[in-house]
Amino acid sequence: MKNNELTPNELSNETKASMKTRIISAVVGILLVIPLIFLGDFFFFALVGFAVVVGTYEIVHCAKKKYNPALYIVAIVLALMLTYWPIIFTLPNFFGQNAELAASNWRLYSAFYRLYLSIAVVALGAFGLFVMVIIDKGFTVRDACFMFTMILITMLGLQSALYVRYIPSVFYHNQPTATNAYFNWYDNAESALLIVYVFIGTFMTDAGAYFVGVFFGKHKMNPRVSPKKTWEGFAGGVIISIIFSLGFALILCAFKHPLIIGLLDLEHWYLILILSSIIPLVSVLGDFVFSCAKRHFDIKDFGNLIPGHGGILDRIDSVIFSMITTAVFLELVQYWMEFVH
Repeated sequence: MKNNELTPNELSNETKASMKTRIISAVVGILLVIPLIFLGDFFFFALVGFAVVVGTYEIVHCAKKKYNPALYIVAIVLALMLTYWPIIFTLPNFFGQNAELAASNWRLYSAFYRLYLSIAVVALGAFGLFVMVIIDKGFTVRDACFMFTMILITMLGLQSALYVRYIPSVFYHNQPTATNAYFNWYDNAESALLIVYVFIGTFMTDAGAYFVGVFFGKHKMNPRVSPKKTWEGFAGGVIISIIFSLGFALILCAFKHPLIIGLLDLEHWYLILILSSIIPLVSVLGDFVFSCAKRHFDIKDFGNLIPGHGGILDRIDSVIFSMITTAVFLELVQYWMEFVH
């Protein structure tokens, strides 16, 4: 190894200014978003809805073409249906027996005890987009395939975020000591620890990779897709992510605050270790996938909503893959536990 490979890089004024903007935006974003995450219920539901609408607009808009306005409506309706399908699917069954009793007992978390993907919604969404190919001469088959794929992946990620936020409450309310109060400490505070854990794993990967890469990055990972990412940054991000997310979870479990009662607790510490090791890897993959889309359309960012970070998709690209992976992991673990017992 050459002597200068571990020597910190000299930062330009532009890099310093960019770092300052990113840090300020991140702090402001955390202050705005964290209360909604912890309150959960319809507060987080609305936050995800905002991400659905803005994210879909960025997907349609990134090609920098002027489309028929109806395309935005078709895309947003498809996105909302994919994201909120668990509610649409479960409500008729829930209210079918005793509507009055169901209305008094129904809770938002009860719709997200499983992941749902409707074949009917997927088929109708694809049909709607290809109808737009016929209607709008500027909207090509390639555009339709890109938008369909991106909307599907993004909305599965946002549905998974809802699942990850609400699944601890599902387990909690199976306990005989659970409270029936609509607003309570667990549902509106402690149940958020799981999604905070996933956010820590994801954002520490991004932050660790950024700062380690800025100061020590020498070897590019894939300049064609993401010119600034380095192997040093990747390794630093993965290690930092595992340390912070695993430490966060185990400390909580040690003080009797498991991420999920009976599932991600001290007794099942190995599951937390596995998940903490997977999250940084899939978050990097998510970043690369969305970077490929940006390179294809020759754009720097999907939007400019967040100074220093770009649009909503630029900020949640890694989160989307982390949430999908976490949700699928939890589903598989539940099936495994049911099979074993």
